[in-house]
Amino acid sequence: MYLSKKVSGILFALIIASIIEVAMVTGYYATVAEGDPTFFNRIFVLAGGNFLTGGYIQWLTFFAFFWSMIEIRDCFRNINEQKKGYKLKLLPTNDKIVLMAQDVMEILVKAQEAEKRKNKNLVTNIIKKACTKFRTSKNISEMIEIISIQTEIDKNKSESDQSNIRYLTWLIPSVGFIGTVLGISQALTIANSGDMQLITSTLGVAFDTTLVALILSIIVMWFYHKLQEETDRLHDEIKEYVIENLVNKVEA
Repeated sequence: MYLSKKVSGILFALIIASIIEVAMVTGYYATVAEGDPTFFNRIFVLAGGNFLTGGYIQWLTFFAFFWSMIEIRDCFRNINEQKKGYKLKLLPTNDKIVLMAQDVMEILVKAQEAEKRKNKNLVTNIIKKACTKFRTSKNISEMIEIISIQTEIDKNKSESDQSNIRYLTWLIPSVGFIGTVLGISQALTIANSGDMQLITSTLGVAFDTTLVALILSIIVMWFYHKLQEETDRLHDEIKEYVIENLVNKVEA
């Protein structure tokens, strides 16, 4: 399931990047045929319309960009799924309620039943572990400790799940710089020809790759930092929810 989801994300990003690149190539050759050196021709070149002389770099950049955005979207969806654990209402939110040992066991059973109904998430998992620890130790301090440990484990798993996004955010500008290096190398190769127009055009394509990559990188990094913020908030809110509505209400 996880692998098929990853593959579908890659294929979707590949399709979107290819559609954009085909549109840019089509627009580029249409403006060239019309002898149009104006604004639109420049935009098509910037976005990789001249595929054979460097536009393939932009295509790779677009592919990495959309792949990372799909991964980020999936992580945001997972966060929303985890928040559904609150809707199960496994813990009492009334401040006047006091939980006895038997009440904690009933909450444990409810959490286990919820997971059997395929409602397993971070909320039910922490509740289950906290209740199990109280059943064996009857110690509130140990309950808090297990909640803190489990929260850290969940945070580490979230960071691991986002490792591919971190790689792609690094890859996007790197691909752009590679395009620049290749373009400069090509320009130096043809420098002996003395064709300044060709040299200038080659250098323009070289720096276009970095410009596109940096713009896309700025967009991706904003969403990625927003994802990190939401991820940290999720784990902190779950920890606070369990401590407030379970640990603080337990009568030791």
